[in-house]
Amino acid sequence: MKKPNRLVTFLLSLIGQSWAYETKEEVAEVIGMNVYDAYEGRVKTHRRGAARLTDSLAFQPGLVDLHDELNDTWHYLVAMQDRARELGYPDLAATLKQAAVSTVDIMADVDLAAEQTVPSPGIPASR
Repeated sequence: MKKPNRLVTFLLSLIGQSWAYETKEEVAEVIGMNVYDAYEGRVKTHRRGAARLTDSLAFQPGLVDLHDELNDTWHYLVAMQDRARELGYPDLAATLKQAAVSTVDIMADVDLAAEQTVPSPGIPASR
């Protein structure tokens, strides 16, 4: 797979461009590399962070931040969907729409989880 080095990536960014892959296999490969190359570090980071949670309220800041990031992701997906439709790529627009819908579902679950961090008479903050 032909992949740009950091210098090429930087130079392209200076002129408002980025690298694009020419085959589905290249796209799948780079996505796989991005996932698997960072996997171990991400698992350790998130497990270490989760191990510090001491009560239900401790979950709240991360869940609120995650909801905000997902909301940003939703807006980005919708913007790309609209542009794909404008440029005449209906299949791409439909896939982006489905990704946006899925993101809304995940946001709803994260919202519910954040609400469940609030102590109530039946559920104290700590056990």
